[in-house]
Amino acid sequence: MAKSRIILVDNGSLEAESTLQCRRLAHAVSSLIHQEVEAVSVLHSNKVDAQQLHHLPAKIFAEVVKETAQSDVIQLVVLPLFIGPSRAITEYIPEQFKIHARGNLQLKIAPTLYGTDGILRKILIDQLFETGWEPSSGTVFLCDHGSPAPEVTAVRDALAREIREDLELSPLQFIACSMERREGPEYAFNEPLLETVLPRAQGEATLLMQFLLPGRHAGPGGDVEEICAKFAPPHLKWKRSKLIGEHPALPALIAQRYREASLS
Repeated sequence: MAKSRIILVDNGSLEAESTLQCRRLAHAVSSLIHQEVEAVSVLHSNKVDAQQLHHLPAKIFAEVVKETAQSDVIQLVVLPLFIGPSRAITEYIPEQFKIHARGNLQLKIAPTLYGTDGILRKILIDQLFETGWEPSSGTVFLCDHGSPAPEVTAVRDALAREIREDLELSPLQFIACSMERREGPEYAFNEPLLETVLPRAQGEATLLMQFLLPGRHAGPGGDVEEICAKFAPPHLKWKRSKLIGEHPALPALIAQRYREASLS
């Protein structure tokens, strides 16, 4: 059997807790597939002080490719900690691999988390109910970061349609939105923005967080919470769900994507 190196790849963050959570997920996936899985970031995380990471510096993808190319590994397997086909997965990782790989080293990228199996949808529904939300309690906002890739926003919108159907909610009761977007009409597919839809909430506002790991956007006191504090009407009560990365079923979903990649 070809010797492989398996890495769980997130986007990367300057917040230490993001890397630590990714490492915990990698460890959990390792236990499920009975092979070592390492936590690696696309960018950013290698700038975090190693003292905040239990004295184990974070690794980024380009560095791992260079390192692997000098070993006897012949296949680098990427498990994307991404919900949809982000350009980090479809463009940046293949480009960096092409630049830094040597010899017979091959790259295999597993499917992203959203799929026809509906597991991600069920995770989000669990997170929603864990907030204490009930259909009569108010409006749900499925909030993602906002992406320059329309394919990623299409995944958010598909999840919103599926969850609405499962919970028998109307488009006014369950609204998909972005935390932010790039300027210009070519990025209008990210609309609506969280700041513009919060005033539409009927009853309480529950933010269903389509974010995987904590950081400056989704963590406590992050950008999402700041937007709510600034743009929510004074009378509006709001709360947010836990992040997807905190759900106990996520490691099994990642392991399933690894098995799917192994069969391809």
